[in-house]
Amino acid sequence: MADLLLKQAGPAVHAAALDLLERHGAVVSIASLRLDGWFEKIATHIENFPRIAELLGERFLAYSIILGLSLRSVIVDPLSPSNTTIEFSVTDEAIQTLPLGEFRVRLVQAVLHDPRAPVHIELPIKPEEAVGVLGGRIMLLGPLFGLSIESVVVASADPEAPRYLVGYFSEGGFSFLELRQFEELLRAKVRRDLAGTWEQPFKLDLGLVDKARTAASLGDMDGVIATLEAWPGLLSILHRTQVGQDLESEQRDAIAEGLLLLGRAFERRERESWSEELYRLGLQYVKEGPWGALLYQGLGELMMRKERPGEAIGVLRRAQALGRPENEVVPLLGRAFFGVDKIVPAAAFLEQAALRGWLDALGERSLRSTRDRLVQAGLEWPVLEPKGN
Repeated sequence: MADLLLKQAGPAVHAAALDLLERHGAVVSIASLRLDGWFEKIATHIENFPRIAELLGERFLAYSIILGLSLRSVIVDPLSPSNTTIEFSVTDEAIQTLPLGEFRVRLVQAVLHDPRAPVHIELPIKPEEAVGVLGGRIMLLGPLFGLSIESVVVASADPEAPRYLVGYFSEGGFSFLELRQFEELLRAKVRRDLAGTWEQPFKLDLGLVDKARTAASLGDMDGVIATLEAWPGLLSILHRTQVGQDLESEQRDAIAEGLLLLGRAFERRERESWSEELYRLGLQYVKEGPWGALLYQGLGELMMRKERPGEAIGVLRRAQALGRPENEVVPLLGRAFFGVDKIVPAAAFLEQAALRGWLDALGERSLRSTRDRLVQAGLEWPVLEPKGN
């Protein structure tokens, strides 16, 4: 039923689908809890609001409020407005000072990174539970872009794979979107804000890759993150510009290595969703060669850890085609094919890996299960023994 709401099926069909979902308690209105106009209300209590909003940009000021930043001062260079600096603090932390451009980049990075704890719900869903599903960040961002959230639909209450739709008003009328798609709609709008305020020619210190590489070799993941944390926001803009199109291969390789180092560091800090975005961003710059292969492999390994074997197959195949070592890719491909119940290719890869001594404990378990499945199906498969046995 929920899928019908996503299709252009006409008002009668939508009404019938909603009626059935409402009977099961899978639809709830949050009109009484939405936060339309919140920024305008707060603005009346901000001293010198028009001037601050003019310097920072209204939505950037709103982002700083959403993130709980305390703005201490805005220091303007009258001869070069792009040299404006912002003094701010987070809760009771020390005061920080950043140039306006970098401040905006970091605001956008922080707003885009919104990890939400899973919310367990039971039907009928209550308005407060629906707000918990959306999260405060979405509730506050929507009104900034003229999106008025009206309702939440539970498409699946399975705690292992919950699925929600968001009903909202915009200039185009009333629509439903998957929660993930609604999030991405907001993220795209936030990114466009940053792209529209870039004032200076792009400058990226590629020498920071050496510093990050050294930190990584010492196991200092926080050092890697501190060195390169400003890169994602900058690079997400750069690849769409003429400057990005004109990068030389050595520059692209340095960018790819930097994003790979940063992605691995975030993985070590268990921020895997952010790592996946970094690997994908790296592939915007380098799709071939050794660094492209490493990015594809890193993305495939991450997908396997996140139990997404179907997505991992194509990515790992690409890493293999670009020359990544067979001992690193073949076992993963075997496990990925087993994970999507494709037993014959799983057996081919896993037996090859076993023959050459490449399997870890997870691979051994997948191999045993694969052999059992073949026996159950009445199929014979030559079990090869490692050399030397």
